Order: sequence, then structure tokens, then C-alpha cells
Amino acid sequence: MTEYLTTGTNLPPYMIFPRFLLDSNLSETTKLLYMLLLDRARLSMKNDGWTDAQGHVFIHFTITDLAATLHKGEMTIKNSLASLEHTGLIVRRRQGPGHPNRIYPKIPSEPAVQTDKKLSGSHL
Repeated sequence: MTEYLTTGTNLPPYMIFPRFLLDSNLSETTKLLYMLLLDRARLSMKNDGWTDAQGHVFIHFTITDLAATLHKGEMTIKNSLASLEHTGLIVRRRQGPGHPNRIYPKIPSEPAVQTDKKLSGSHL
């Protein structure tokens, strides 16, 4: 059953979708993947042991687990990870045989874009 939102409604758990992605040329799957990686990075920011020597936050998320979470094929996830890496939104570092890669989610230094201006409400 669904309910109308009220000021006292407890929202279910949700992920944040960065507005700058609306103006990107990334596929919808790649955008969802980035959103998922950022969500996982928020947890890493709160817990000890998930930063490197430079203080950069990283996550571990296998391709198999990413594919299962997003209900996509592993090749689709690999292509999306490559797109994110190509655009500079993530960096992957190999940890050696038998160890998952470290994934470093990144954010643009200036994410303000046209969509931000449209959604900010300043044009009302």
C-alpha cells in the first residue's frame, strides 16, 4: 500500500542522486552505479579503516556483487566502471591476486551545472 507524504512521514532508506549526473552523457546504468558507489563511500567515511595513507576514502565492491545489486550483467558493470574511470569519477587500484580492487569515488571540483540552476528554485 502507498501513502501520501506528510511533514511527519518517515522516509524509507534512499540514495542520493547527484544533480550533475543529469547533465552528463553517461548511461543510466552508469549513473546508478555511481550513485551506489557514493552511497557505499558514505559508509566508508563513517567507519575506520576505509581511508588510505593520503586520507582518501575507498570502497571494496566486487563486479559480481555490483552486477547482482543492480540486476545487470557483469560486462555491463565493467563497461560502466570503465566509463566512470574515463570521466574521472572513480579511480580503481589493484590490490593483488585474490584481493578486490579499491574503488575511490571522486566528485567534480565544480559540480554546479544547468540542472542545478533549474532545480534551485531561484527562477520561481
